Amino acid sequence: MDSFAEGLYTVETKEVSTLAPQGRINRELYEIKSYERMYTIKYGPFTLGDIEWEIRLFPFGELLEYYLCLLDDAVVVKKFGYISLVQDHSSNGDWKIHTGIKLNEEKGFNVPWWAEAMGCPMVRLTYFSKSEQEKYSKDDCFLNKFVLWVIADDSRKAPANAVCLRRPQQPEFISPNLSVPSTASSTLLVSGDFADIIFLVKKDTFAAHRCVLAARSSVFRSELLALQKDINMSMNSLCVSVQHIDGLTFKHLLHFIYTDTLPPDFEEVTLTERYHRMFVAAHRFKIEGLKLICEKKLTKVVADAMITAIDLSEYHETGQLKIVQHD
Repeated sequence: MDSFAEGLYTVETKEVSTLAPQGRINRELYEIKSYERMYTIKYGPFTLGDIEWEIRLFPFGELLEYYLCLLDDAVVVKKFGYISLVQDHSSNGDWKIHTGIKLNEEKGFNVPWWAEAMGCPMVRLTYFSKSEQEKYSKDDCFLNKFVLWVIADDSRKAPANAVCLRRPQQPEFISPNLSVPSTASSTLLVSGDFADIIFLVKKDTFAAHRCVLAARSSVFRSELLALQKDINMSMNSLCVSVQHIDGLTFKHLLHFIYTDTLPPDFEEVTLTERYHRMFVAAHRFKIEGLKLICEKKLTKVVADAMITAIDLSEYHETGQLKIVQHD
């Protein structure tokens, strides 16, 4: 049985002029298929009928692109339609239709593959060119209204306790079987048994398993999925070059992905420098557990340095340290 729902959503985009640099960065990230790192502004979530939605703004080049994101399973949407309106301040603030699609023109929620790579079904609602941004903006912001109609197939609606298509958070722990040696001197990661991807990091190579990387990192998942879609091959012997990271850091990153712990030799390099590099790598690949460990350590280092500076400035009359302390 099908159900009909209608909703009206108002979206205010502020500080439009500040989005141009983000648009250029997003275009570069899109070209290297690093979708998880793209800058976005989220509005919502909203509920239409029993379906949860979200509107996302992606600056892209000189465009501002608005996407309708479905936070439930896309199969429940049988048909949908919309009208996008924008407030035109040049004509007494009247609302003008910018784009739209009739309900009977859309057969279903068609999702581009790169949107699937981001872990959320999404379709583009509308976009504004640079000239349109200047035309419709007032005080560096402008208003949009989206009228949305949807016909849902209730028979295909997932039950309340079912897992929806939203990307889950990174697991805190992975099966210990991946880190327990299969022999006295070998582990799955070190031996490379059944590895299906090779990473080239400067002069070092690392064998890994795509299913493990995808399970632990949404960035790895989206980039591997995009690569698979792009080159359309089995990827049995795939080699991937990784830039802007050193071999030792990547080695320790893989160790944490597989075992949820840092290796014993992690602190061979200067403590602060090593944690700093790992923090950057963890942020890049969205390994939240590792990022938290590094953040706590770096916070303690900064706090200890501040306490030392305060002691020196108080007892040894060091004026410059007092200035830094105050800042």
